[in-house]
Amino acid sequence: MRHPVDVAAMFGSLWLLAAMVIDAATPPELTVYMIGAAIAPATVIAAVLYWLRVPRIDFAVSFATMWLITAMVLELITPKPLSPLAMFIAVAPSLIVGVAINVMLLRERSRSRQVGASQA
Repeated sequence: MRHPVDVAAMFGSLWLLAAMVIDAATPPELTVYMIGAAIAPATVIAAVLYWLRVPRIDFAVSFATMWLITAMVLELITPKPLSPLAMFIAVAPSLIVGVAINVMLLRERSRSRQVGASQA
């Protein structure tokens, strides 16, 4: 069983690391405190989903959605526009999750066709 203190420590560390990395990659007008406040709700939701043992696919889709929402919030609160690279970083998790789900569906379809062909 996942102990709540372990989950809190893990996601607290990830929250701090993400805030520092985003702070280094964004304009100086966007402070680490603004970034930390913007990404905190997504981190808490992800921690709760992890602690509740949500299936991997559902967790990945939820994480990608929360990441995109967090990027939109950061864009709204920053005094200067973010770089085009920041937009790519915001969309990347959603693209990766979408590609992974499509690959998994294609594999499952090919397996079901193989099973159907071997039974006929």
